[in-house]
Amino acid sequence: MQKHRWLIVWAVALLLLLPACDGGDTGGDAVSLSFYGPSTGRELDLTNAALRRFNQANPDIQAHVSPTPRLYQERLDLYNEVLQGGDPGVDLLQIDVVWTKALAVHALDLKPYVSSDQLGRYFATIVENNTADGKLVGIPWFTDAPLLYYRSDLLAEYGYDHPPGDWDELEEMASAIQKGEREKGNLGFWGYAWQGRPYEGLTCNALEWQVSQGGGNILDEQGNPSFNNAEAAAAFQRAAGWIGTISPPQVTDWDEEDAMALWRRGDVAFMRNWSFGYSETKKTNLGDDFEVTSLPAGPGGTAPVLGGWQLMVSKYSRHPEAAARLARFLASEAEQKIRAVEGSQNPTINSLYGDTEILKAMPFAANFDSTMNDVVRRPSTIAGTKYPQVSEAYWTAVHTILTGGDAQQALAEGEARVKEILSE
Repeated sequence: MQKHRWLIVWAVALLLLLPACDGGDTGGDAVSLSFYGPSTGRELDLTNAALRRFNQANPDIQAHVSPTPRLYQERLDLYNEVLQGGDPGVDLLQIDVVWTKALAVHALDLKPYVSSDQLGRYFATIVENNTADGKLVGIPWFTDAPLLYYRSDLLAEYGYDHPPGDWDELEEMASAIQKGEREKGNLGFWGYAWQGRPYEGLTCNALEWQVSQGGGNILDEQGNPSFNNAEAAAAFQRAAGWIGTISPPQVTDWDEEDAMALWRRGDVAFMRNWSFGYSETKKTNLGDDFEVTSLPAGPGGTAPVLGGWQLMVSKYSRHPEAAARLARFLASEAEQKIRAVEGSQNPTINSLYGDTEILKAMPFAANFDSTMNDVVRRPSTIAGTKYPQVSEAYWTAVHTILTGGDAQQALAEGEARVKEILSE
């Protein structure tokens, strides 16, 4: 019932938005497109600005953002609701890099709508990820890999001349800076902020800990669960030890925006988050007092998880050609440059990483090639349509450990649940 209740809320909100979004001077002849995209914040602002540019250039089409839940899992639940119902009013959807296989059955094949020249400009690995049974499920919109944000002013103040290179250094620096700031009277200051809510963001954090500790991936290449091992358990227990020491007790219910809220206030020394936070931080009082670097390494090296979003056209859309035109526009070189400069979102077009304006706005993009060499992929291709369930079983086991549960038992139960899911 809860799922249906918020679905009704979003539907009502969409109806309220429609009169203002259809383009009043078109005489009612323009095609109206719904884009199930960003829900809040700077990303929504950037998208609305892009849609205004598209609508002006395409007076025969008027596109608007349809509201979606902010929380990751609720957005996926909404997508499944409207797509399984074959809703013809759903045209374009923003989908996560790990949803392409799960949602492929509902996707229009975009190969006939994207030239081979344009397709060849995107990172080949992302195009491969977005292809299911020979069908191009989504056009790469922006890609991502997490960064470690750090207070460069505080590192200098406390005698550190470099950011932490490994987890041991992170713990030592975070603890020392937190202690010093609290002694100065800031009792709400913490050492490290991350994402511990039981959702896909925890899967990303946990997999980074696990791989960097040498504990393998969630599934092995044969599709068997491979996270129930001593190295993974040690990684998760280590993270559990941060809670209440260098990380707030509430971190086990935090997502990206929650971590950003603490960071924006200047009340944390280090933060794990995606690239969107760079441009947002530049607008705060921390603008000249922070830097970003790669995630800390463990025995298995540094292990940033691949993120990013794609543009999928629903095969039930009344206007597939118009929706594909909108997808091509949003993922074009010009639009990706705007999003990079104004929102620090990593382009999916390789040539843009040599653009001087982009490199000025997001200097970390200069090292994105090396970041991509280290990137870890969640096993969405291996698990296919069952990936969301596999991920939920994984993050549930990890969250149990973070909140005080026995690691051996939690991982054994998580492993059994994944085997059950894959055998169904």
